[in-house]
Amino acid sequence: MAISLKLPSLGDLPPVTRAMTVLFFAGWLAELAFGYRLNDLFGLVPAALIYRFWLWQAATYIFIHANFWHFFFNAFMMWMLGCMLEPEMGSRKFLLYFLVCGIAAALFTAAWTPNSPIPVVGASGAVYGLLGAFAFLHPETRVYLYFVFPMSARTLAFLLGALEFVMTLSRTGSTISSATHLGGLAAGLLWLWAERRFKGRPARETDTAAMEMGELDHLLEKISRKGQSALSRSEIARLDEYARKRGGRA
Repeated sequence: MAISLKLPSLGDLPPVTRAMTVLFFAGWLAELAFGYRLNDLFGLVPAALIYRFWLWQAATYIFIHANFWHFFFNAFMMWMLGCMLEPEMGSRKFLLYFLVCGIAAALFTAAWTPNSPIPVVGASGAVYGLLGAFAFLHPETRVYLYFVFPMSARTLAFLLGALEFVMTLSRTGSTISSATHLGGLAAGLLWLWAERRFKGRPARETDTAAMEMGELDHLLEKISRKGQSALSRSEIARLDEYARKRGGRA
């Protein structure tokens, strides 16, 4: 199985994924307008978070991006992973998972470099959490590293985790915060492992009702905007399946 690169339009994205993508764009525009002043206040400054208790930074840094390509990469990954994971996890759980991964990445970064006055910005930590979720829930799915090298999602997550671990320990002085990436990936995998461990069944099966409701809400929202003719055959089949469960037909 390979990931399809045919992505839905912005209007067809699940609601949380769409909202996050728009907020990323707004954060990039704010960075263009205010620059370092925005980063110092709403970026993640480890020293300010720890010693001045600017706790909001653990969440607000997620939505600020340093330049267009930084924004584009995180928005693209959010777009691609969100349209697969949000219907499966359910919108509420998906939002909570995304924010927890981002905040955990911030706390790990601050703990690793507590005296750093350098702002960290971007959703990469939370996005790495989404990568971890995809690998955990679909470990054998074939993906392509750099769109060229085929491997399983599990292997990709392992390679990225190992790379970020080495980069974190090396402290090369790079402008990329590997500790943030590693923290987000580790937090997401820990969440899903604990969910499977303590609930005694695969994480993707624990919230089936929420997953179905999230997908159904997305399909009904699409019909309300564009009409039933906008649905694909597979989407119509899903509506028929829901209707049969409730004793009717879409």
